[in-house]
Amino acid sequence: MTRHRFLAIDEGLVQLLHVDESHPENDWAVPIGHPQARDMQLIGGGRLLVGHHHGWSEFDITTGKVLFENTGYEGVTAARRQPGGHTLLAGVDIAGIPGVGVVELDADGKELRKIQYECDYVRLIRQTAQGSLLMSCNDRIREADLMGNYLREFPIDGFFHAWKSLRLPNGHLLVSAGYGAFMVELDANGGIVRKFGGKEQVPKEVNPFFYATFQLLPKDHIMLANWQGHGEGFGESGIQLLEFDALGEIVWQWSDSNLISSLQGLLVLDGLDVSRLHDEREGVMQPL
Repeated sequence: MTRHRFLAIDEGLVQLLHVDESHPENDWAVPIGHPQARDMQLIGGGRLLVGHHHGWSEFDITTGKVLFENTGYEGVTAARRQPGGHTLLAGVDIAGIPGVGVVELDADGKELRKIQYECDYVRLIRQTAQGSLLMSCNDRIREADLMGNYLREFPIDGFFHAWKSLRLPNGHLLVSAGYGAFMVELDANGGIVRKFGGKEQVPKEVNPFFYATFQLLPKDHIMLANWQGHGEGFGESGIQLLEFDALGEIVWQWSDSNLISSLQGLLVLDGLDVSRLHDEREGVMQPL
């Protein structure tokens, strides 16, 4: 049986979890301390960056201890550490930027530049190997440069608060549809290649509600957080972590009503070197 080690954001209880199915003695759960925690990234040195409404916090992966925080912002939806130590923050009406904005900070937290985009909604952003940004903008995915320009956009029927997108090595996009509660692969022109994980494709007990953070795993498997709602009391609702194989079939699942309410963020640690900065610029999580 597959056993995973992962970190997860429980949005309902505003807590961060470390779960090691092979060594449960290493499990922990700690308060995040800030609302609307959404983004996660391994930033090296055994640290996890968690982006939240006020900026970001850095946690020790072994203990869950908070090691650093930058909480000088409002409205942050994504936070990405760069190889040189800079940090990109994205959100709506952040740092005095009307609409969707991206702020680049140096390693000391000094603002280096602000970039404005014509839009009023964004969730996670991901950088691509081509140097562009993939932005999840409610009912569509937009690809943007770092000068405030959109290069292309892909509106998709059923997207509602679309959460995350990645560019795959073959040039396709993989997207979680938010309240649409399905996963979709798009070709380079935005055409639908396949949809999977929808309520008609999974057992009833999965209760697809809001498909949030996902991660590519080996053998083209995908791990996904199936968020169930705001606040307490959702621990028995649905199956909140799902692993799909390359055919879109569920091959692993996890929920624990005694521990969680509603999982939204996910980072699978299997085989990753937590001493190094990681990102998903080529789809798969790998060191930079």
